[in-house]
Amino acid sequence: MSINIGMRFSSFFAFGPREVMVYDPVYPKIASSITDTLSFRSNQVIRSYAGPEFRMSLNFRLTDRSSFKINYNRTRQYLHLLSNTISISPADTWKLSDYYLKPQTGDQVAFGFYRMLFNRSIEASAEVYYKAIKNMVDFKGGTRLVMNENIEKDLINAKGKAYGLEMMLKKTEGRLRWSLGYTYSRTFMKSIGNFSDEIVNSGEWFPANFDKPNDLIVTFNYLFSRRLSFSTNYTWNTGRPITYSVATYNMGGLLLIHYSERNKYRIPGYSRLDISFKVSGNLRSRKIAHPYWTFSVYNLLGRQNVYSIYFRNENNRINGYKLSVFGQAIPTLTFSFDF
Repeated sequence: MSINIGMRFSSFFAFGPREVMVYDPVYPKIASSITDTLSFRSNQVIRSYAGPEFRMSLNFRLTDRSSFKINYNRTRQYLHLLSNTISISPADTWKLSDYYLKPQTGDQVAFGFYRMLFNRSIEASAEVYYKAIKNMVDFKGGTRLVMNENIEKDLINAKGKAYGLEMMLKKTEGRLRWSLGYTYSRTFMKSIGNFSDEIVNSGEWFPANFDKPNDLIVTFNYLFSRRLSFSTNYTWNTGRPITYSVATYNMGGLLLIHYSERNKYRIPGYSRLDISFKVSGNLRSRKIAHPYWTFSVYNLLGRQNVYSIYFRNENNRINGYKLSVFGQAIPTLTFSFDF
């Protein structure tokens, strides 16, 4: 049995210049509830956050071919990702922790089993994990995320949880080398605001924007010789969650759109096949540089994977459209060298 224990201490300081709105805590953060404005000079500390991050791992060697591991780690993240999934091009906004936005903290526990098979020619592993997340952020319905200077009015506090299973088979020796990896993972959020406009999906758990339950990756590599090799990889995963418009209302000639619960639906699954050939130059050891050419085809089958689904108001009728990016096979030729 071997044990590794570690700890690091991280901190974050938000500096001015900046003006921060102060809101009446009895009411939601809206323009009419502003009671004061705090002005911070250049390089003046607006808010500081700090805390320890622990990690621990226990490795039990059962035999010379198998082992069992237990891991725990706590992480702190001072950079937040805000995503809007209903626009034509899903918009991601990065936001640093500030006067109102606290850093996210995550506590993860994982259990893994590892074994060498078939005379040590194949590596096999399986791992399960669970992660609890505090101080996650989401946004209110109808929020404008881009160029929003007082974005704290449109953010809501949330907590999260993530869990999953990862499995891997891998052969790393011989002319034919391959790997097969499958992951089942879920990530959920739950709003914990104090006011009605800060509650999403009636306060129930809902899938996070990056929740993709199934992920499969298969790779093959064949070495024809020391100078010529072929590789291919196939990727498939579940489509990300999305919020759909499910109904419309006409009030006084104004078309109003009713959206589903947050992230209730999903875009179609993602599937892609890539191939590549690598041709190396002279492999003499005394050469300063070792050049090689790589010819590859990205998305060989030309699959039009859906990047997003968006909606348009056309003659008082809401129509949905699928948007694909790189929906064609893309060949590339690369010259590289190692030294």
